Amino acid sequence: MKNFILAILLLAIGTVQAKTPQEFFEQGNIQYQEEKYNEAIETYLKVINQGYESVEVYFNLANAYYKTNFTAEAIYFYEKALALDPAKIDVKVNLEYANRSIIDNIKAVPKSTFDKFNDLFLAVFPYDTWAILAVSCSLIAGLIWMLFFFSTQPSVKKLYFTLATITSLSCLIGLVITAQQYKRKQNTTYAIVFANQVEVKNAPRESATENFVLHEGTKVSVIDVIGDWEKIKLTDGQVGWISSQAIKKL
Repeated sequence: MKNFILAILLLAIGTVQAKTPQEFFEQGNIQYQEEKYNEAIETYLKVINQGYESVEVYFNLANAYYKTNFTAEAIYFYEKALALDPAKIDVKVNLEYANRSIIDNIKAVPKSTFDKFNDLFLAVFPYDTWAILAVSCSLIAGLIWMLFFFSTQPSVKKLYFTLATITSLSCLIGLVITAQQYKRKQNTTYAIVFANQVEVKNAPRESATENFVLHEGTKVSVIDVIGDWEKIKLTDGQVGWISSQAIKKL
C-alpha cells in the first residue's frame, strides 16, 4: 500500500514538473540570449523530442549550433526550417552564411527554365499551403456561381459569370500546383553530410573505387538505397555511393 501511494505521489510530482514545448522553447531562448548555447541546444532538442516542430524552433536551434561551430547540425536545422516555410528570409540568409563555412564548393548545373520558375514562384509555399489556397478559392468560386444562378439582372449576372470563371480557373491552377509540389517533395529526398570527411564510392561496397570526397555540411540528393549505402547526387551532377552513417536525411 505504501509503495502504491509513493508511486502515485511521484507520478503527480512528475506531472506537475513536466514542461510544455512552449516552456522549453522560452527557456531555450533565455539560455541563447545569455550565450549559453550548449544548454540552449539541449533545451530546444527537448521541444523537438516532444513531437513539436516549428520554423522558430528549428531556426533558433540552428543558430545555437552555428554559434558553437557545429556546421553540419546548423545547416541541417536551417534546411528543416526552410522546409516548413520556404519564404523565410532570415533562415535563407543564415543558411547562406553557414554554407560559406563548409569545405566543399560545388558548382550547380544551370537550372532549366521550369526549375527556375518553380524556385521563384511555386516553391515559395509548401504544397499544403497551395492546397489551402486551392480549397479556399473553390469555396469562393462556389459562392459566386450561386450568386450567378440566382441573379436576375443581366449586367450583374455577367459580372458574376466572369468572376466565377476566373476563380474556378484559379482553383484548378492551384490544384495542379499542389499536385506538382507534392509529387516533387515525395520524389526528392535530401540529406546533409555529418561525417568530417567521407569517401563517395562508385558502387555500394567498401572495396569499391573512390569517386570523390565530401565533407561535413554538404547537401546531397538521395536517389537510391541499398542496405547501408545511399546513392547520392550533387548539384553539379556527380553521382556516387555513400555510407548511410555519414549523412542525415532531412
